Amino acid sequence: MTILSSIRSRVGLLVGIIFLALLAFVLTDLFNSQRGLFGGSGDNNVGEINGHEVSIMDFKNQIDELADGKNLNQQEQDQYSDGVWQELVNKYVFEPQFSALGITLTDDELAEQMYGDHISPYMNQFFQNPQTGQIAPDFAGPDGSLSGKKVRAFVGKMDAETEVKWRRIEIDMAKVLLREKYNTLVRKGFYCTNSEVKHEYADENTKYTYKFIVKRYAEIADSTIKPTTEELKDYYSNNKWKFKQRDAERKMEYVAFDIMPSADDIAKQKEEMTTMVAAFKAVKPTEDSTYVLQNSEGAGFTKTYMHPGQFPAGADSAFLKAQEGDVLGPFITGENISVFKVYKQKTSTDSVRVRHILITYKGGERAGPEITRTKVQAKAKADSILRVVKGGKTKMEDIVEKLTEDPGSKSGNKGDYGWFSEESGFVQPFKDAGFNNPKGATVVIETDFGYHVIQVVDKSTASTKVQVVSIDKKIVPSENTTREVYQKASEFAGKNNTGELFAASVKKDNMQAFKSEALSENSKAISGLENPKEVIRWMYDEKSVVGSVSQPFQNTTRYFVCRLTNVLDKGVKPFEDETVQEICKVDVIKKIKGDRFTDELTKAKGANLADWATKAGNLPVMPGSPVALASPYVQGAGLEPGVVGTLATLAAGTMSAPIRGTIGVYVVMLESVAKAAPITPEAAKAKQASVITGLASRTDAAAAEILKDEANISDNRARHF
Repeated sequence: MTILSSIRSRVGLLVGIIFLALLAFVLTDLFNSQRGLFGGSGDNNVGEINGHEVSIMDFKNQIDELADGKNLNQQEQDQYSDGVWQELVNKYVFEPQFSALGITLTDDELAEQMYGDHISPYMNQFFQNPQTGQIAPDFAGPDGSLSGKKVRAFVGKMDAETEVKWRRIEIDMAKVLLREKYNTLVRKGFYCTNSEVKHEYADENTKYTYKFIVKRYAEIADSTIKPTTEELKDYYSNNKWKFKQRDAERKMEYVAFDIMPSADDIAKQKEEMTTMVAAFKAVKPTEDSTYVLQNSEGAGFTKTYMHPGQFPAGADSAFLKAQEGDVLGPFITGENISVFKVYKQKTSTDSVRVRHILITYKGGERAGPEITRTKVQAKAKADSILRVVKGGKTKMEDIVEKLTEDPGSKSGNKGDYGWFSEESGFVQPFKDAGFNNPKGATVVIETDFGYHVIQVVDKSTASTKVQVVSIDKKIVPSENTTREVYQKASEFAGKNNTGELFAASVKKDNMQAFKSEALSENSKAISGLENPKEVIRWMYDEKSVVGSVSQPFQNTTRYFVCRLTNVLDKGVKPFEDETVQEICKVDVIKKIKGDRFTDELTKAKGANLADWATKAGNLPVMPGSPVALASPYVQGAGLEPGVVGTLATLAAGTMSAPIRGTIGVYVVMLESVAKAAPITPEAAKAKQASVITGLASRTDAAAAEILKDEANISDNRARHF
């Protein structure tokens, strides 16, 4: 065998080896990259909860199980995702606590809470009218509350499908009850000693009368003080607790490139609609509805009357002269191009005013429980009122409030609701009575509300109206226009691919940059953008840093290019963050002023407060209203706990050293102390209960947050769903 034939015989083997090598190379690169085979992060987990990794597959399976075959839209997908995630937090964060503390739930406890004689309020949601919040009559007891007896009867007759749903409620109810047991256990851990009760009572009822002087920080403009970078950094280092960042956040700004139809797009679509004029005119009237429904993007086949002022601009004459069957257009009508087929004309008024008296009957729409008359009796009474009004001796407006059973006619309007048109929200028989009767006429008409005695007060001048039906096509940008806008956005992103270039170009070209609020990785909305998921994923991509500029993203009507402006990771905010430096600057300036004023007041110390005030620059001596430690508000200054706390350490008639407060540096002189009267046993018991209740009211949420903090939860769902 020749070398050539040998090579030929092994071509298949060589191709196979090369293919496998290439496949291994591609897969290695794929699995080592940031992106998975089908997009999204290469990470196979959606997060971690208390050391438990949550895989994408398991998470998706749980969502699918809840959806039960339903095709979810984005909003539903988000809701199911949140529900599954909360279930996992409950499983890995709270359930271990229940187990460690020996918290359990017996079948009898669960049954008692679900359909016992003391049924849990949690069960109300499954048996109430969602609109009214009332328990359905079939399940309500005599007082309207959920009846355990009726629920037990319902449970005893459940079919198989309902039993499956009931089992889901049982599972959820058990979780609620276990959580409530845990919260109760934590609440019961709070206790207030007799000594604490006495202190609380004394702090609320001991009153301090005093005088003070104050050098206010506002006396020196902030702009005159320039803290050094070292001073700011020192403050930051000593106060990092103020800058704790609970969750990661990002901010960005974007410029938009609107995808608007060009003049050529409009002209072309108008030309296409022109060909429809003859075709629509040739359609038989009996087939108009089918033709319109097949060709229009509007609301459907609806004949409407139009009058001058409602016709397309400049087309009044054409519409008023049109004959039945004529097709007019095409016209630009807002966002649409439209053609109109004419049916007939009429001359009628546009709006009317009527006055009415309503007589209701038992069973009528919105009739109150006090109404006992029959429908026949209501008609007879309305006819009687009509005869009286037509007799001319009694004016209808003088008897409306006495006779009408319409609450809206008893507010001083004498049954007159003002002018209304055919499009107004009144029921049709009511409107017909106004439009189909002459001015001054009085008639009786029936509606679902009862019988109305209606008097036509006034009618506008009649005008000619044309009945038409329209075929509407929305004006849309062409593919070519969309490509041109995309090209423009791409060129902007390419030329301005750094934060500095982006900002400079926006300023140079006088573009509007829209700023986002702080966004977490699981944020669901960005103001001005329809679907923010891809943008947020870009913001949280590890390659995106402050100043990164995106490629164009597309919404329905625009392309937009984003610049990442701020990155805050979970933990302590960095000193470089703008908001951190601003807070540091404000507090350091205040400290510098406080140091200066403390030094000045110390040097100006006088024999008494008036002398001290004079030496400190003729400061006014201010009387302070009696204050208590539990409510440390200084009159004319606001909350000043440091000042009031100092008063509690002074002897009557003595002065304090300078005190740094919220709005300035103070010197106070205690005039007198009115001590609290001895607490009675009843008051002590009430105070103890009040303190414990106050502490316990905050425990449920606080305990949950502490547990979740300790669990080091990492939520990366937004990268995958």
